[in-house]
Amino acid sequence: MSRKRKSKTTGNKLSAQQLQRELLKLFQRHPKKRLNPKQAARKLKVTNSKDSVQAALDKLVEDKKLHPLGDYKYKLRYQPGGDASDGKDATFLEGTVDMTRSGDAYIVCEGQENDVHVSSKYLENAMNGDKVRIRVWTPRGRRKPEGEVVKVLERRQEHFLGTLWLYPGHAIVSLDTRPPMDVAVELGDIREAEDGHRVVVRITDWEGKGKFKHPSGIVTAVLGKAGSNDIEMKSILINNGFELDFPEEVLRESEYLSSKISPQEIALRLDMREITTFTIDPDDAKDFDDALSIRQLENGETEVGIHIADVTHYIKEGTPLDKEALKRSTSVYLVDRVLPMLPERLSNDLCSLRPNEDRLAYSAIFIFDKGMKIINRWFGRTVIHSDRRFTYNEAQQVLEGHSGEMANELRHLNKIAKHLRKQRYKQGSINFETDEVQFRLDEHGAPIEVFVKERKDAHLLIEDFMLLAN
Repeated sequence: MSRKRKSKTTGNKLSAQQLQRELLKLFQRHPKKRLNPKQAARKLKVTNSKDSVQAALDKLVEDKKLHPLGDYKYKLRYQPGGDASDGKDATFLEGTVDMTRSGDAYIVCEGQENDVHVSSKYLENAMNGDKVRIRVWTPRGRRKPEGEVVKVLERRQEHFLGTLWLYPGHAIVSLDTRPPMDVAVELGDIREAEDGHRVVVRITDWEGKGKFKHPSGIVTAVLGKAGSNDIEMKSILINNGFELDFPEEVLRESEYLSSKISPQEIALRLDMREITTFTIDPDDAKDFDDALSIRQLENGETEVGIHIADVTHYIKEGTPLDKEALKRSTSVYLVDRVLPMLPERLSNDLCSLRPNEDRLAYSAIFIFDKGMKIINRWFGRTVIHSDRRFTYNEAQQVLEGHSGEMANELRHLNKIAKHLRKQRYKQGSINFETDEVQFRLDEHGAPIEVFVKERKDAHLLIEDFMLLAN
């Protein structure tokens, strides 16, 4: 009877070079395995210390043979020209990560009929929205392709929210991500954070190339203990990829912008400052970015102006302000706050159509005949002067017959708006209106009442003229 030959490494203590060779062979035999130092030593049945195994693994990482993972484990790094384990004919694609609740992901590749499924253990620290290169193959016996991330090409975000935990000599931030991930932070980089605090961390090393064997970073903001309304609201924003603060260079650029409107600039625009103009906004609005104007013409026709702040006068293409606005794309509204697309200097000041101040605008001007039919229109840059700021409730009171400023103007606009609405529905417009729920909060931000928000004529008036301008 023949006896099974034992591996030469079994029960032996190997030199550093031998250990590296045997470890690499181990991972090459099991290219999908994820092993920590203790597991690797057990598989090899060697008597080397945990530290020596760790050192050998680190050397293989340095030589780009292994890839360190966030859970102190390692896996074989893809080598160009290598085989596609689990299947044949591996190909490479680039796409965007679309994470699922389970922690797995689908890679959306332009021009491909099907998205490629990637298990969470093969994501290589790729996060939702990242652009990645993947190796794709079809496992034997299956029809749908599988993949693994071989390189992250572009990060969607670098700031993440998590909970900080203190350890001797360092800290760990456990991120609120799927799949979960820990980020190591030096104690000198945690600011004033305490154990259990919610923090924002910027990842500076995704590969674990430093003294930590998984991603590391620095704390950029300390939110405090979890639980308060303010912290939870900020958490929602950060976890969805929105940055709470503007970069310093963007703030500096916005502060340098002049509030003065030169005579030369006015000469380039249609001057509408003498025409009755007003805004209608929610009670708690801080920025007024659209306005209406109205005047009766001598021949009985009516001129209506729809105005929005001319942001392009202040933001020039390619500047830090322009790039930040592109990155943010929109202002984000939560139940108790707004995260603006532009710094406050612009959103609440220069580009806010506040009453009794000259403002630069981009306008759509319509001429209506006596039968409320549009007979002329003009689009272009203007300078306007808002005479009054109405809340929706104030405007609604006037529309319902109560006395108030600009009553004739408001009622005339409402009459035109109703006519436009009727014509729109007659031409096949669809009303997608659904009930909107609104919350009333106490001084701590806790909800104390919920009610269905009413949409009355004042709301519809603004909506109809914005649709007309669009």
